[in-house]
Amino acid sequence: MNEDMHGAALIDRVVERVRERGWPTCEAPDLDEPVPLAPEVLDRLTLPGGRPLPPSLRRWLAFDGSWLARVGWYEDPAEPVLGDRGLGATAEWMYGSGDAMAPVFADFEELLPAVCLPLVGGCDSRRLLYLGSPDSTGEYPVLVTDTDDLPYVGVMYPGLDVYLADLAEVLDLDFDTYTSLAGHPEYAARMAEHAENTGLGADGLEFHELGPFG
Repeated sequence: MNEDMHGAALIDRVVERVRERGWPTCEAPDLDEPVPLAPEVLDRLTLPGGRPLPPSLRRWLAFDGSWLARVGWYEDPAEPVLGDRGLGATAEWMYGSGDAMAPVFADFEELLPAVCLPLVGGCDSRRLLYLGSPDSTGEYPVLVTDTDDLPYVGVMYPGLDVYLADLAEVLDLDFDTYTSLAGHPEYAARMAEHAENTGLGADGLEFHELGPFG
């Protein structure tokens, strides 16, 4: 494993790039002036259920707490309190009340019952951090949802680290499909962990494939 391509070390590269030129995509809210989270606030911040923050999130918040507030994770960037929305409520928040498909994602919650935190990116698709089970590096998967045909959910990134690195164009990743990183030489092992932990498999699931969970 190349440690520079995972976790806090990868976020250090993201921070350097964002400091230099901001986000290179219009999908991400601007970050005019980073607002680091105070060390004492960061030390007591946990995920729902009291679990420790993944390394990528802790390193990012040490750089800035304001951007994730604008993305929709919490209201107060100085004293963040992470939300408790499930997949259905998160999808409705991301897609808006006018999307007829969005409420269907609540039917995935028996399979995916953990808290979800919204992320930017996509048109018919949206991304979110799923706080189910961490992988062997302590990172949680970034899932993709899609409403273009049938509601679909899959593991798109092995963690916030790789998602933010892709958003900042620190990494040059090819996505022929949403789950292309399952075959990536550096990220395949972590993707496989999340595919198993979530029950989504390597290719993700459409609504009609939910079986006994639907």
